[in-house]
Parts: sequence; C-alpha cells; structure tokens
Amino acid sequence: MHVMVALDESGYAETILRWMRAFPWPKETRLKVVHVLEPLDVPDALGPKRYHQLLRQQREGAEALLARARKLLQKTFSEVETRLREGLPIYEILKLLRDLHPDLVVSGTRGVYGAKGLVLGSVSQRLLTYAPCSVMLIPAKVQRSDGLKVMLATDGSRGAKAAARLIADLPALEEVMVVTVVRPLDPRDLLLEGATGTQSRTMRAQILQGRRTAARREIQETAEVLRSTSVPIRTRLLVGHPGSAIPQAARRERSDLLVLGSRGLTGLKAAALGSVSLAVAQLSHCPMLIVKPAS
Repeated sequence: MHVMVALDESGYAETILRWMRAFPWPKETRLKVVHVLEPLDVPDALGPKRYHQLLRQQREGAEALLARARKLLQKTFSEVETRLREGLPIYEILKLLRDLHPDLVVSGTRGVYGAKGLVLGSVSQRLLTYAPCSVMLIPAKVQRSDGLKVMLATDGSRGAKAAARLIADLPALEEVMVVTVVRPLDPRDLLLEGATGTQSRTMRAQILQGRRTAARREIQETAEVLRSTSVPIRTRLLVGHPGSAIPQAARRERSDLLVLGSRGLTGLKAAALGSVSLAVAQLSHCPMLIVKPAS
C-alpha cells in the first residue's frame, strides 16, 4: 500500500502523526510525508531583510517537522520519504497525487465536530471533491482506544465493496459494524395526487418495504466480503438522511474509524451531485476513510 500524508506546521500535526503510528496499516506500507510552504503575507513595511528572515524561519520549521515525522514513523512503515514544496497547499497536494499515484491521502480536518464543520474551500473539503485516490481525514481531537472499532457504511456500490476489501486486509481490528441507511419517504418521492387514502398508504408501505429489502441486501453483500476475516461483524439498518444518521450512529457506537465507499466521482460531477462523504465529514467525531474504487 502506498500512502501520502499532508502535514502543516501547527501542533495539530502531532495528532496526525500519532494516528499514523497507531493505525494498523498493512505490512510493507510505503509512506510519503509532504508539507507545502504557503506564500508569506507580510506588510511591505517590514522590509526585504525581515521578509527573508521570516522565509528562512518558515523553511527551518517545515524541515524540522518533516525530520520529526520521519523519525516517528520509520519504525511503522517499510519506507518513509519526505517532500517539501512551495505554493498553495491544495494545488501542490493535488499535483503530487497525480505524480505519485498513492492509494490513499491522509489530511487533517481542524474544523470537524464541535466547531463549524468542513470549511468551504479548505484542503480537506477539496480533497474529498478532487482527489483521484481514497482519502482519510483526521479530526483535531481524536482519541484511540486499544482496539480499533470500525463502522462501514454501505450503499451497495463498487466503492462500498472496495472499502470492505480494504478493511479485510487490515490487521488487529476489534470489530466491524456494517450499516446502511433507509431514507424516510419524502413528498417528492411520491406522485399520489390521484390516489385515494387507502391506495396512498399501500403505496407508501410498499416503497418503504422495498427500501428496507434493498438495504438488507446491500448489508449482506458488503459484509460477505469480510467473512474471510476472523473479525466480529455486526450489522444494522439506520433510518434517516445518511449525512446525519451515519455520524450519529458512529458516535453512539464509539467507533474509532468511520469508513464509506465513494462512487468514484471527482471534480465538478461530485460537487454538482452533492456528496454524502462531505455531509458526514461535517459531523464525524472520529477519523473518516473514504474509499474510491479503482478505475
């Protein structure tokens, strides 16, 4: 497995490094740790001498961060490489993703749960929309238990099954809970103006029953991918909107990791259709892994 992690110079980088060390990565996982130096926004009154001094301090801080990351992670990963780039973070990170072709990119979400959610235009939000590979987001306040309890949310898509296959390859899991969401009926789902009261109730019951049947099939098909492992598997049907029902369930179950499969859309298509991943990330209290199927 090839993983790229993007760090910044805040104390929050330590949270990401601790998670990277504690997570049960597959054997022989290779790691690229990258940091992007943003252009300095300083007043002209400081003068060129002070400006270049600040540039030097910025670079020294970034180099120290990358050196610490290498030292902390080299015992966990088979290979650790660091890269320092200059420019706007999201553009440089996306360039590296296209050049390096990692299986997964890891980033932080300082704005998640308990604050204002993902900031529009933030690195994490744009990675969910534009990254060509799977994405793992680590919130600022995350605590790891001794084991790793995973909640896998499935919609029966290729992405969900790819997520199950990835989880099946992870060592030392405590349990996996597979969930799916049954959406409640919405007036826009029904065109029953001409139906009588009895006909309307019958049609509503049939639609809901059909959704529950499809949801159970989605859970069974996704869970089947995990049957070859010795990890305990639980399943549960949720009711509501996926963007709120999934993170609420993960919080109730005290999950350590929330995993979703992506339908593989990126860029304008993903933004135009709306993303369950983005909605879930607004409320998730734990790290979140969004798995994109191989093209």
